[in-house]
Amino acid sequence: MSPRELLWADSEVYHRRLEKSGIALIAVARALSSDRELTSSIDESLIDEFLRLYEWVALADPDHFTQVWCDPGAYFWIRRAVHFLASCRGEPLGTVEREYCTEIGASSPREALAHHLREFKQFALALGIVSGKDVTFSEPYEAKLPLAIPGTPFVLIGDTRATIAGFSNGAIEVLNPRRILPLSNTGSTASSGLRVEVCPTVKCDNVSVFLNPATFHIPGIGIPNRWTQLPLAFQFEHAGLVADALSAIRRFQPWTFSHLAAGLQTIALKPYDQILVNVTASELPGAFVCTVPSDPYVLASSFIHEFHHNTLFGIEERGRFFEASDQDEIEGENHYSPWVETLRPLHGILHAVYVFIPVFRYWSAIAREGSLSEVRLGFAREQLAQIPAQLQIGVNQLRRHARFTPFGAMLVDALAAEAKEAQTEARAMGITLKTPVIGVTTSGALRPLVRAGRQVTVGQILLEHLEASDVLGECAAEKATLAAEMNG
Repeated sequence: MSPRELLWADSEVYHRRLEKSGIALIAVARALSSDRELTSSIDESLIDEFLRLYEWVALADPDHFTQVWCDPGAYFWIRRAVHFLASCRGEPLGTVEREYCTEIGASSPREALAHHLREFKQFALALGIVSGKDVTFSEPYEAKLPLAIPGTPFVLIGDTRATIAGFSNGAIEVLNPRRILPLSNTGSTASSGLRVEVCPTVKCDNVSVFLNPATFHIPGIGIPNRWTQLPLAFQFEHAGLVADALSAIRRFQPWTFSHLAAGLQTIALKPYDQILVNVTASELPGAFVCTVPSDPYVLASSFIHEFHHNTLFGIEERGRFFEASDQDEIEGENHYSPWVETLRPLHGILHAVYVFIPVFRYWSAIAREGSLSEVRLGFAREQLAQIPAQLQIGVNQLRRHARFTPFGAMLVDALAAEAKEAQTEARAMGITLKTPVIGVTTSGALRPLVRAGRQVTVGQILLEHLEASDVLGECAAEKATLAAEMNG
């Protein structure tokens, strides 16, 4: 497979993650079954119940198991289980695991593992719902709310926590006080108290996506998530916008659209704030967060951007991109990036280069087709002027500062070639750095960016960003080149 095929055409990257996580689940169960000394301080009844539920899950219909285990939360769960087991053997906790421990109040890896094994009950509950089979927990599951029930559109909603005894006869059984929550009543108008609601499902051809912010309501994920407790009405309000954005991808970037059915399960919509706009969490493959309201064509470009973050995380599981060095390529915020105001890790810059190439192609297709409104075409031209310059700076930064593995070097060479192609294509379309900037308001409207009665250009924005954010002076040559082009 050529580097370009690996980067853009390999749809198996999403299935490989599922297969690996299934194999890891088997390994976790075997470790807990065969090495009780490893978990000597954990209540044996907790281990026994996990193993009982694991055996029940392992005997499930493969299609039912796949529906549940494709959920983004399954990958998060198995990664934490593997890492906590490793920490019980003396390995240091990772960043996500440390944040997880802080959020749940665990003082040791074994305490965190005990908590985490209890969280496996959400997958047993989901499998009961999907298969229509009863499942009972020996120790009730104390679920933090809201709870996205994996692989389903159901969300358990209430004040803070629910004590779940199991699933029986089409209903979730809860305690304190004892009652049942029939899934057949999810269309009720109840707006308070413990209840089951259904999140929106948006469909476009063979692509089916849940709009479910509760997917991100988990400890250690590393992003602010207070917005995950917003009423699902917010997701329903913008479901049509999501459908329009998916249709735009189908129209203007069909090769990405062809991957969505395999690689995208959940989108969480949030209102605008100054903390984050759009984000993908590496530990939740197949899910991302986007801010609305938005122009549908701009939202489509955000979907393409975030989806390709997911894809590159999957590609990275084939092999490391970076050689070991004395700097932290993954988390060390040490280098200028043309996309953000703060210094970034090399890993983040590599991701930005990768995801903005399909974003460029999307806006190029829109500009070439030429049928959208003038303000949208103006936004497309702005993107075609800005992205190639940013890509070149990003590639230069990687080549200056990164030490790549052979696998990483092969992929970066391919990305660098595509960055050059983007520059050539933009020039052929008559796009220059003097292209006016079209801003996006907090209401999602597109408006020309004007200062002192004059439209701001892409070149101005790029130079201002370098001046303000290249605090280490890493990109003086690029700054001089941009200034020369602006003055030419």
